[in-house]
Amino acid sequence: MRYRLWQFWQIVRAKPLTIAAWAEVTAVLTHTELPLFRRFSANDQWHSLRVLRLVQASGCEQPALWKAALLHDVGKTQVRLTLLDRVVIVVGSALWPGKTAVWGSGAARGWRRPFVVKAQHPAWGATMAEAAGCDALTVALIRQHQDALEDMTEPELRELLRILQWADDQS
Repeated sequence: MRYRLWQFWQIVRAKPLTIAAWAEVTAVLTHTELPLFRRFSANDQWHSLRVLRLVQASGCEQPALWKAALLHDVGKTQVRLTLLDRVVIVVGSALWPGKTAVWGSGAARGWRRPFVVKAQHPAWGATMAEAAGCDALTVALIRQHQDALEDMTEPELRELLRILQWADDQS
């Protein structure tokens, strides 16, 4: 509950990135990748930057993981989520965890829209990243950033996803 209240507060008080924060972002993303990051709301930009900082603090120096940290949620920009949508996702996932996957299939319309965005944004984001010229590993990390680690057969990808998921969960 404390974490969710902290998240809510981050959304409410989000301000544009500082010059120093933009410098961190532009040190990682190319000029063709930056437009994807610019699509985020201020809150989502800060979230992605916090994920990047945690990934870097973990000691991982994999450039593809750094890019994925900044762009992992870019698919959410395909269908904008309101604050109420985000609350619906959190509450719905807590109360009916088995149903959210079912609600997340199909088109992003009506009351299911938030659940569709939650479920499908990794695939949408991977498509967007690929179109922007991101390398294959970055695209794979974005596409699989919500996948269960035990389903991963490739050790390097599993380890990078473990770091990304840990950082995402912390921020």
